[in-house]
Amino acid sequence: MLLGLIFMAATIISDASASEPMADAIQLDLQTAYTCKDIDGRKVWKGELAYYIQSYVYDGQHGDDATDMAADAVLPEDNTPETMREFEQACLTIAPSAANNN
Repeated sequence: MLLGLIFMAATIISDASASEPMADAIQLDLQTAYTCKDIDGRKVWKGELAYYIQSYVYDGQHGDDATDMAADAVLPEDNTPETMREFEQACLTIAPSAANNN
């Protein structure tokens, strides 16, 4: 899958309260997440613990290589209901059985 997707939001790592998944659990979840529709030209995945979105690529960075791509975890606790609905809609019509090529 996309093993290069190891970058996660700093808030997940720095605030590891009991209600939030730990960084290792997030990484494992990302590795088994399935592909959804893009949001604003950024790739999106859905796991059991969170949604994931391709990190922004800034000037001078390369983001075309799927093995060297970074992603941010999108957790319901850290986002507005409106943001979460956008991710739900992006993943609504795509099921794991339909997305065999994560």
